[in-house]
Amino acid sequence: MKRIIQTNSVFLLLFLLVVGVNKILAADPNWSVITANFQYNMTTTAVVNIDCSEQLSPSNRIGVFVGNECRGTALTSQVYNGKYTASLFIYSNAVNGENISFKIYNAAKDTIYEAKVTVQFQQNAAYGSTGSPYVVYSKFPCYFQKETLPAANFISPNGDSKNDYFEIADVESYQDYVLTIYNENGLEVYKKAREYKNDWDAKLDGKILPTGTYYYTFKSGVNSNEYKGLINIVNPN
Repeated sequence: MKRIIQTNSVFLLLFLLVVGVNKILAADPNWSVITANFQYNMTTTAVVNIDCSEQLSPSNRIGVFVGNECRGTALTSQVYNGKYTASLFIYSNAVNGENISFKIYNAAKDTIYEAKVTVQFQQNAAYGSTGSPYVVYSKFPCYFQKETLPAANFISPNGDSKNDYFEIADVESYQDYVLTIYNENGLEVYKKAREYKNDWDAKLDGKILPTGTYYYTFKSGVNSNEYKGLINIVNPN
């Protein structure tokens, strides 16, 4: 009888240890920022997309980083129009230029994902809004399943390092695509056969194009994938 009691005690101890370990593993990641250490900030309102599925949970978390240093974090606990969003302040000691990466913590799976999107820090910039949140993706293929291209639709090439170029999110995923841009009369003003580098600055023959609405096609050279959209250009002159 004594041996049975001792055996049961061992099993009980092992059970408690396992439960304790699971609680530790399921803990929210220890991402934090000492805001007093930074001079500048910008904001983002974002939703989480994991494996091509937008997440509907208030318990997931987004963290933003420069290298391994956390520069902002928030739960996806704010609900707008059925979307679970995180509103973050992102901090820096540089007015602009730092590359910001994202991480996603999925509370249900107790898993951290390295997101496949990055942004550039710009003092007082705002990425996303409650009506049109920025999407933090965990993988690239989702872009090819989207009906619209994740690209900028506004360019103001005034040299302030903000909206100076036509930028496509994760443009390296589209290396075989041909980008063609037209004015409102259908005349071609720019074409890049492949490997676009997010470097079109709204210029034709070295001059900034007039303010107006322009149109683009972005077509794969190996299959039937094609995106179409518009770009609003604001000429600062």
